[in-house]
Amino acid sequence: MITAHIMSTGDEVLLGDIVDTNAAFLCAGLKQMGIGVQKLVAVGDKFDDIVGTLIDISKKADICIVTGGLGPTSDDLTAMACTKAVKETLELNPAAMDSMEKYFKKRRFELTKENKKQAMLPKSATILINDNGTAPGFFIQIDQCLFFFLPGVPFEMKLMFENKVKPVLKERFTLEKQILIERLTVFGLAESRVSALLAGFKDFFPEFKLGFRADFPLIEVKLICKTGGTKQIKSQMTKAKNWAVEHLENKVISKSGLSLARQVGSLLIEQKKTLAIAESCTGGLIANMMTDVSGSSDYFLFSGGTYSNDAKMNVLGVKKETIIEHGAVHEQTAQEMAMGARKMARADFAISTTGIAGPTGGTKKRPVGMVCIGVAGDGFSGAKTYRFAGDDRLMNKQMFAAMALELLRRQLVSESIS
Repeated sequence: MITAHIMSTGDEVLLGDIVDTNAAFLCAGLKQMGIGVQKLVAVGDKFDDIVGTLIDISKKADICIVTGGLGPTSDDLTAMACTKAVKETLELNPAAMDSMEKYFKKRRFELTKENKKQAMLPKSATILINDNGTAPGFFIQIDQCLFFFLPGVPFEMKLMFENKVKPVLKERFTLEKQILIERLTVFGLAESRVSALLAGFKDFFPEFKLGFRADFPLIEVKLICKTGGTKQIKSQMTKAKNWAVEHLENKVISKSGLSLARQVGSLLIEQKKTLAIAESCTGGLIANMMTDVSGSSDYFLFSGGTYSNDAKMNVLGVKKETIIEHGAVHEQTAQEMAMGARKMARADFAISTTGIAGPTGGTKKRPVGMVCIGVAGDGFSGAKTYRFAGDDRLMNKQMFAAMALELLRRQLVSESIS
């Protein structure tokens, strides 16, 4: 069995200044190739610590991918540390220098002496050209382990892994059968409840494994088979997936592991429909979720952050009498907000939110966690009230936004919006 480690470098990782998304990406990428990652390690910008960690990994793993520390500044020490670990000299790599010169010339950047530091690599290193940044990567054998050194910038690292590292791994190693994974997205159930509902899964599908990941307010359920993607296994996976869906109380919002925003977007594209959004308590969060999806301009037309009562009346056309009689947080207000947004944008559908995100502002009649969500479409409009038991402002906003998209999803698939 091939063993892999991932090593992230940089004080910013240890200090919590950045989230190490590189490690998660690499774990997923190696898993898809049938390579299991056994250990993740983060090391700060201390030369001796980096050297020691490289030597330690070289005696334990077959593969290690190292990210970060290939830049032009004084705290970029990875190449030098690698040179000491492999007991070689640091030399100017002609191929690395050539790739950098071409990169800088193409973009009309000045190639400084600090940048030339990035072309100084261990003598036996093989360059991995970085087509999207200034720092060349490289790979090198240290003891029993093949090390790959990639830049820490996620965009650059991801493309280099896909285009440069994967081909080397496939050439150098006999990879195990590809892991087969299916994902379900669940909304409306706690993680413990999801686990309980699927408790009998292993009895029916012993060759499969279940995995769970909470991404509030969604739960991702993974169905995993490590024995490859044969026709027989794929058939069993379909049966296992259907079994899981049937046992999750109609709370599966995507059978492909999509987020709510992506699932709603795919339905809008499929039905050739458009969307407008009016937000009060969610403050633009739903619009942000929708526009995080590439291609959302095909169906997303308008967003109004109508936080004040004046904005609700003047922008969306909510009746003054509605505000006076019912207040901002009411189903009638939410319904008129959705109708107004749809009319303004000339959209096929519109959704709206108005509620109490907290932690202040709640009353006995309208407690923190209460939201009214409006939905409007061709020939219909309505609103629903929900009460969630939470006083965390961000979590309430996330729940309100997800519930609004879920109501729209139900409408798009002709389910009840109760």
